[in-house]
Amino acid sequence: MRVLVGPIVASLLAFLTFWLLFSSPERDPVLAAPLLHFWVVSVTSLLAAGVALLVGIAGARANDARVVYLAAGFTGMAGLFALHGLATPGVFTLDGVVTAMSSQLALIVFAGWMVAASYLRPHSDRRSLARLLVVWAAVLVAFDATLLLRPELARFVPVQLAPLKFGVASVVIVMLAVAGWRFLQSYRLSRSPIHLMMLHVVGWVMVSQVIIVLGELFRLSWWLYHLILFAAVATMLVTFVRQMRTGQLGSSLAALVDDDVGRRVSYGFRPEVRALVVATEARDPYTAGHMQRVAAMAVAIGKELGLPPEALRVLAQAGVVHDVGKIEVPDSVLNKKGPLDAEERALIETHPVVGERIARTLGLHHLELQVIRHHHERWDGKGYPDRLAGEAIPLLARVMAVADVYDAVTSARAYRPAWSVEKARALIEREAGGAFDPRVVRAMLTLLDREQEAAVEQFAAARAPAAPGEAEASPAIA
Repeated sequence: MRVLVGPIVASLLAFLTFWLLFSSPERDPVLAAPLLHFWVVSVTSLLAAGVALLVGIAGARANDARVVYLAAGFTGMAGLFALHGLATPGVFTLDGVVTAMSSQLALIVFAGWMVAASYLRPHSDRRSLARLLVVWAAVLVAFDATLLLRPELARFVPVQLAPLKFGVASVVIVMLAVAGWRFLQSYRLSRSPIHLMMLHVVGWVMVSQVIIVLGELFRLSWWLYHLILFAAVATMLVTFVRQMRTGQLGSSLAALVDDDVGRRVSYGFRPEVRALVVATEARDPYTAGHMQRVAAMAVAIGKELGLPPEALRVLAQAGVVHDVGKIEVPDSVLNKKGPLDAEERALIETHPVVGERIARTLGLHHLELQVIRHHHERWDGKGYPDRLAGEAIPLLARVMAVADVYDAVTSARAYRPAWSVEKARALIEREAGGAFDPRVVRAMLTLLDREQEAAVEQFAAARAPAAPGEAEASPAIA
């Protein structure tokens, strides 16, 4: 995947630089500069604290626990790196054990919170999230103070000693890889710069972990991981500040850790797509709502078909504007209660071409333009505007066609009531090989079956008898 080229190259360059120094004692002199170490690490800690503050505020405002977990990861790095700097031999203490232990502990904590942010599904209110960060910060301050006053206690946490350090390093790298996989999937869906930046950061932290395990105190190669982490944290801070200034920090961070494909795609909608949605909402609120529902359904079908994240992104971006051409169709035609005459039908059938033209002027991707133009083509070649048939119709347009018809018939309009799910399902099934690609229909039916099973389970759970004592504690229902 081309998206990985940048992060992989950046990480390899960092590692190769380390190896060139580490593999030759002549090229890897000892640079014993405790005061410089203190300042480099302290500045990195302050930058990480700045990142934690920005992310924590964004998470609390959005009431998103997973974003707050990201903030906790940066807080952990800031707190333990502060200890790493303060414990520099010759600055405040003479014991180097705390210095070595705290740098390794910082990476363990950072990697652990990244995994928690990526995969846990917590439900917390804003007050409890703020309390979590405050308590976590207090724990870090107490831990730092204890080890500065009693450095001999660091020997009870020997994460920096062999052979334990090799196992710890392996666990950190695995955790970072697991979190990085989620960041990669998020980037492929939303194309946010934060996601790409986090992929670089994950790679750099992995290299830093290797250096911590192999490097020797105050060797030039050992200094390299401090510079790498400084660059990683500084890059994060600059990226987050830029996103905050554009008002996109909260949504970008949410997309980074959200496990819902549809939401992750929507976080990354381009400004021109959002502009079209707003214009359509102002002109025809029903069409705007229909397009958003169709986009969500199309993404779900695409996921069922096993389409890659890039294709899901196209479905979402095209889906929310697929009927934008209808803004040039008169209301008298769009909302006509009786059957359309030939002239009105011809006017309606221009909307895919008009939508493609409007979307093209705003710079939408050619794959998105294909979906907009061809979402009314039929598998049997009797659709419009180009009367394409079978595989000649772009796959994503075939997906959109099924989602579009399903939402259209299950939505109430002024001229007809909404169809039941059963009736709509029968239509979709009947038109397999006629209006619709049979493979897409199978995916759609699988989705509907799954939704029906979930609804039955939810209904059964709601009607299950209460456990002893619960009925008395529950409010009466009138």
